[in-house]
Amino acid sequence: MSSIDVVVIVLIASTLIAADNSHIIIPSYAHFFGGKVQEWTNVKDNIKIEFTYSPVKPIIDTFTTLNFSIQDLHTGEHTEDLTARVVVTNGQRLFKFENITVPNGDFSVKYIFPDDGTHQVILRVDSNHLVELASFQVFVPHQSPPSLSSSGDEINIIIAISLIAIVGLIVTLILKKR
Repeated sequence: MSSIDVVVIVLIASTLIAADNSHIIIPSYAHFFGGKVQEWTNVKDNIKIEFTYSPVKPIIDTFTTLNFSIQDLHTGEHTEDLTARVVVTNGQRLFKFENITVPNGDFSVKYIFPDDGTHQVILRVDSNHLVELASFQVFVPHQSPPSLSSSGDEINIIIAISLIAIVGLIVTLILKKR
């Protein structure tokens, strides 16, 4: 393995370690990846609803994406031409997303959790032959108030600059040995 290969591998690894990828959502047509998937099934109506959210640890006053997938329980095919309603509550506050058109079984909404604790996400799905209710839980961890000394973005920048400096030092040492 050449020194250039080593440098490339170190750069890629450093970038992956320093990057905050919690906001990335991997779209899926059959299953969700990453995070905990909650499932609601109704054998009588032959329906399965999958739910997940991103980021995995929601942050107060920051958007969290609530992802839903409605499928035929036996075939796994997506249920089409639905209308959905999503209600998010913590027992004190209530927020509604109404008249959501779901043409292919997958949809998402973005919600800002105002406080920590366990929140209930209630989904109602309607079609010509179906009315289904499902309930899911989202836990928003307690968060310390932000520090005045430095924000998370500043820390990520400092880490990235440090990693670049370390890689530069390694490259310089490798080239000097030759």
